Amino acid sequence: MLLKPAIALIVSTSSVVQALVPLQARQETSTSTDSCPGYSVSNVKSDRSSLTADLTLAGSPCNAYGPDISKLKLEVTYETATRIHVKLTDANSKRYEVPEEAFERPSPSKIDSKKADIKFKYTKSPFSFTIYRSSTGEVLFDSSAAPLVYEPQYLRLKTKLPSQANIYGLGEHSNNFRLDPTNTIRTLWNRDAPGVPTGTNLYGTHPIYFEHRTTGTHGVFLLNSNGMDIKLTDGALEYNVIGGILDFYFLSGPSPVEVAQQYASLVGKPAEMPYWAFGLHQCRWGYRDFVEVSQVITNYSAAGIPLETMWTDIDYMKTRWIFTTDPDYFPLDRMQQITKYLHDHNQQYILMMDPAVAYQPNKNYGAYDHGAEADVFLKNADGSPYLGVVWPGLTVFPDWFHPKASDYWTTEIKSFFDEKNGINVDGIWIDMNEAA
Repeated sequence: MLLKPAIALIVSTSSVVQALVPLQARQETSTSTDSCPGYSVSNVKSDRSSLTADLTLAGSPCNAYGPDISKLKLEVTYETATRIHVKLTDANSKRYEVPEEAFERPSPSKIDSKKADIKFKYTKSPFSFTIYRSSTGEVLFDSSAAPLVYEPQYLRLKTKLPSQANIYGLGEHSNNFRLDPTNTIRTLWNRDAPGVPTGTNLYGTHPIYFEHRTTGTHGVFLLNSNGMDIKLTDGALEYNVIGGILDFYFLSGPSPVEVAQQYASLVGKPAEMPYWAFGLHQCRWGYRDFVEVSQVITNYSAAGIPLETMWTDIDYMKTRWIFTTDPDYFPLDRMQQITKYLHDHNQQYILMMDPAVAYQPNKNYGAYDHGAEADVFLKNADGSPYLGVVWPGLTVFPDWFHPKASDYWTTEIKSFFDEKNGINVDGIWIDMNEAA
């Protein structure tokens, strides 16, 4: 099997680099953060479906990795019978939160807490909270394991766990399916690199865990896109986050399937797969030319193997420029012939596509020229293009929050994959789509 060598883009900003150092040294500095004062609760207001309160620093600040935030705001909402939302924010200053455009929050809803499967309870000083099952009183989450620490570039919250807890999730990673509950640090920091060893962070970040007990399964999701370490020791799980807010969703289950369903209802359900997606697919990197692709397809037929879908990696592009074909090795007319042959035999074709656009000003490269004209590419603070290094070399990246970005990208997709004049594919393989 051929593996495509990965290219990792490292963005060097002083704030991130400085903040990452404590993450690696968290184990050695736990004593100092455990002695932090935590917070005291006041001005509590509640009704049948929600609670708000003010949190004030309960003593001299510890300033572990920056100044302690003196005042916090607590918001608790019983959103559904199976979901509680707990949000802790800076009371006086706006902090970064995952944008609504990137993560659409569920429609506002509230239920009477008496009808909820799980409930919220707090302790005034030092502040901590528990989530417990309404039917049995079983505690699922208990933040009294250590004082809450809330600083500009460091958030710490620790919950108690049963000994030898069954914890799953916190991906993506190369750890065991069941995480070692006695000695695991799950780093959530997107990483794309070859030769990944066991116990390493991977391409995406999913800060949710399922805890499975004989009494049932529940889920805990932290909506935060900053880098973080989640540390498992016997009897505890500790969040160490380098920014943003503490924005938790607790899911009651009580079965693993129900937790997965509740999580999907929160973050969004996947698109339904076409029937042909469940057939046999051929996919690899490293085809020399269209001839080799054609031979692979016909060899499946000759061998009597029912190939459902053929895939082609970035090999087909001209010098790895997206929305192009190599005129010598993968000319457009030959690619169209391959697509037609597959469709005539009730088969499908998928091509790879990257969001990184080759930085090629004044080269008559449409994908770059059209994006530059629409001014949709990411920029540095001084207004110059934000350049990275991906498959074609120097690249620019569409700013997906730009109001014209979707129109730009849609136009390029429609043009290149046009049914008559382009390559009439059945699906697009999205590559290098996360910031890693």
